[in-house]
Amino acid sequence: MFGDFIRKIVKGTIKGTIAAARIGSGEFLLKKTDYGLVRVEYAVIQKIVERTVEQLRGVSNTEVTVEKSASTVTPIKISLTLTLAEGYSAPRASEAADKAINDTLKSLLDLEFYVPVAVQVKRIEQVVTKRRRVR
Repeated sequence: MFGDFIRKIVKGTIKGTIAAARIGSGEFLLKKTDYGLVRVEYAVIQKIVERTVEQLRGVSNTEVTVEKSASTVTPIKISLTLTLAEGYSAPRASEAADKAINDTLKSLLDLEFYVPVAVQVKRIEQVVTKRRRVR
């Protein structure tokens, strides 16, 4: 039964393509390689995206959602909500997040397609600098 389900997903795909699937409660990407099928859970993709965005300057408090897309070209989509530090440009931060996420996913998962990233800036906060007390 499970094998038939996998064959339905993979049937007609060329080597290296990815399909989105859902079994039970976990959603995942399914990639056909020379060595067999590779299953990457959406939770893993979410963690990769969170770690990638945390490294960007001026960005904090990120919330990431990975969902199945209706498109057959890009089987997943990512929604990103973040807090931006004062003085940083929202469009530039959005562009940097999109590029960093797609570069990381391409290098780690060998994705051959662009993953759409919807970025929403939740708020802009002041940067608090710690003052050193001189005695």
